[in-house]
Amino acid sequence: SIWLLLCPASRGPSARAAWAPTALLAARARERWPSWRAAMEGDPERFDGMLLNVAQQAGSIDGILDCFFGFLHRKTDFFTGAQDEKVCEDMVLKFHKKHWKVGQKKRHEIQEKNRIADEERKAKAEAQRQKDEEEYRKRQEELASKTSTIEEVTDEEAVAIKANKQATDEEGAEKKDGDDEDAKSDDGNKEPPPEGNGGTTDKYTWTQTLGALELFVPVRPGLKAKQIVCDIGTDSLKVGVKGDPMILEGKFHAKIKPDDCMWTLVDNKLIQITIEKFDNMKWWSCVMQGDAVIDTKKIVPDNSKLSDLDGETRMTVEKMMYDQRQKALGKPTSDQEKHHDLLEKFKASHPEMDFSKAKVNYGGRGGGGGGAGGFNFG
Repeated sequence: SIWLLLCPASRGPSARAAWAPTALLAARARERWPSWRAAMEGDPERFDGMLLNVAQQAGSIDGILDCFFGFLHRKTDFFTGAQDEKVCEDMVLKFHKKHWKVGQKKRHEIQEKNRIADEERKAKAEAQRQKDEEEYRKRQEELASKTSTIEEVTDEEAVAIKANKQATDEEGAEKKDGDDEDAKSDDGNKEPPPEGNGGTTDKYTWTQTLGALELFVPVRPGLKAKQIVCDIGTDSLKVGVKGDPMILEGKFHAKIKPDDCMWTLVDNKLIQITIEKFDNMKWWSCVMQGDAVIDTKKIVPDNSKLSDLDGETRMTVEKMMYDQRQKALGKPTSDQEKHHDLLEKFKASHPEMDFSKAKVNYGGRGGGGGGAGGFNFG
């Protein structure tokens, strides 16, 4: 076993004699490797790997200290070599105080860093709160300015207003008749697809997929979730803040699955509601009955979302999209094209039959008018 003599001067001639070989080896090592002492003393982490292994096995600070002092007792003369207990205590306290000061300095640095970070976080939160309140105030002012007001007028003014409105309507009707064809041809190009396949009202914004909807309802900043009222029924929705008039209250455009719906309060200023449609193969033109509607024929589903569907559902969705585009252009749907192809094959197989005067109805009511089935297949 290895025995380290830490206090040879206190052990007499025999101890000094035992210490001599150790001192000689150390001197030779310093002569052979001049940088040995500087390297060992300059790197405070040189024993960390070994000590971490000890710490993991010891399991606690108490275990580490007990293990280390037990090592000093078994393998050194730290306890047996000193004639005064205070010498050992002073040596231990010396290094304890050294590292205590370093630890306290680091602790104060961490506290100061956390204090500065906390102040910055509070300042950002306050600035964001003021910004949210200002945006909410402006939105409420815009809604209030859009609210129609009732003005009292005389009988003469009422007659003049009525006459002016009638003249304006007649002029608009004439213009509409002249531009109707151009409007029909250019309509698809002027209006882009609805953003997120949804729309925006004065109370909420919404998006949708074939199977679900997302509603975003702004509320007064700083609210807590317990202050929110959100009742989701099979065909109805009620959203608001406790103690205030309801923000939304009415019937859905179609039935939903209330058990699969959920809501959350985002940043204490926005209610996000996720709604699962009962019929997941139809686009909604609006969320609440009576609200502004969108043109579902202009919806263009995201390809990445289509790729998530199984093969059969994807084929059905793509067919619906194709038929919607065809109807919007006044052209035959996929089913009508299929019926036409079958008829053409039948005519080719029976050249003796005359179809020149035949009127064929391919079914469906989409697009076109006149001719065989209402379409010109060329």
